[in-house]
Amino acid sequence: MVPYSVTNNDGQFGASIGTSDQWFSFVRDAFDMLYKEGATQPKMMSIGLHMRLIGHPARAVGLQRLLDHIQKHEGVWVTRRLDIARHWIKTHPYPGKGLNE
Repeated sequence: MVPYSVTNNDGQFGASIGTSDQWFSFVRDAFDMLYKEGATQPKMMSIGLHMRLIGHPARAVGLQRLLDHIQKHEGVWVTRRLDIARHWIKTHPYPGKGLNE
C-alpha cells in the first residue's frame, strides 16, 4: 500500500486553505523540508489531487507554481502512486509466494 496524505492534499480548499497562494506555500514548505531531510535518507511525499478541486483555474495556478518549484531540484521523481508501487515491488520483492505475480 502506498501512503496517501490528507495533509498535502487539495481537499484543504474550503476547509483550512482558501487560496492558491496558501496551498502552494503550505505544500512547498512540506516539499522543502522533506527535500532537505532527503539529503541523508530517501523521502516520499504524496500530494492528493482531484480534478474538481485543483482543476479550477484559480487553484491550478498554485499547482503550476509547485511543479515549477519542484522541477528546480535535482533527484526528484514526480510520478503516480501506481508507479511507486510497481517500483517497490520490483526493487524490494516480497519473499513469499504468489504476491508479486
